[in-house]
Amino acid sequence: MTFSTVEDKIVQGALYELLEAIYEQDFLDCSHGFRRGRKAHDALRALDRAVMAGAAHVILEFDIVSFFDSLVRPRLKEMLQTRIDDRSLMRLIGKCLHVGILDGARFEEPEEGTVQGSALSPLLGNIYLHHVLDLWFENEMKPQMRGKVTFVRYADDGVFGFERQDDAQRVIEALEQRLASFGLRLHPDKTRLLDFRRPPRSQTGGKGPGTFDFLGFTMYWNRSRKGNWVMMCKTRRARLRRAKESVYDWCRRHRHLPVSEQHTALMRKLRGHFAYFGVQGNSRCLNELVEAAKTAWHKWLNRRSQRSQLTWKRFGELLDDFPLQLLTPAVSLWGNAR
Repeated sequence: MTFSTVEDKIVQGALYELLEAIYEQDFLDCSHGFRRGRKAHDALRALDRAVMAGAAHVILEFDIVSFFDSLVRPRLKEMLQTRIDDRSLMRLIGKCLHVGILDGARFEEPEEGTVQGSALSPLLGNIYLHHVLDLWFENEMKPQMRGKVTFVRYADDGVFGFERQDDAQRVIEALEQRLASFGLRLHPDKTRLLDFRRPPRSQTGGKGPGTFDFLGFTMYWNRSRKGNWVMMCKTRRARLRRAKESVYDWCRRHRHLPVSEQHTALMRKLRGHFAYFGVQGNSRCLNELVEAAKTAWHKWLNRRSQRSQLTWKRFGELLDDFPLQLLTPAVSLWGNAR
């Protein structure tokens, strides 16, 4: 793990503010991660607008293997030097990049990548991908496209959308070579093209031709309340499973705490999950987590004593005083016209 002294954090914080002021005016609209005033939900909204406008009939879902560990420092410094003409500042950034990592009793100084946990890492990663992907796609690939295209990126997580299959094929063939020239590579099992065309209006049942994952959600086609085919999102199964496991493990390890303290902590965990995943159309997955939390809480409260059993009836009475209710999703990602 990485340990930063107070002085390190002050220097990194000052550098972050300086670099942010320089690059915020350079970053393109396709970039949403770790930028002031932008968040993951904004990236999802941008993707929805592109899909509904017909610019994402084909989705290119990609994953960069160990991005923050693979970033090539000399290439990053070259990128920074195009905007920073100050040797002292560049030396200071170089020192922040070469911070060592303490893993148990072993100290290492990696030659590549940015230090995980550093305040600068997200911004430096954004700058790297701004040059590697954003500018490349905007200036080199878009002029070659024959149909509508879109690109939405949140840090190192992003998707390309295309109106035409041949445009998508052209980009995926060039993408691997582009990333390789900057020391990056695509994950072979997590990079794919998929058909994401809107189902025909005559289709009354079922769902769309495919699904893909983005920012912890699974995106898919479904009917809206008005009967229109719209893109919807639900919690990705792997993320939902981890959330259930986390709640279950917490109930097991803290079953001897007073019930009121357990309830306060469980509600805090649920609110944290709902703050991100509590979006319009995701109620089923949210309710699934709440029911899993109730089951886990009942199980481990019942294990507190070998003399008396906590029946479901008694547990229901306990929930009247300490409810784990389904919180109403507060985030609306989609427009009212849907």
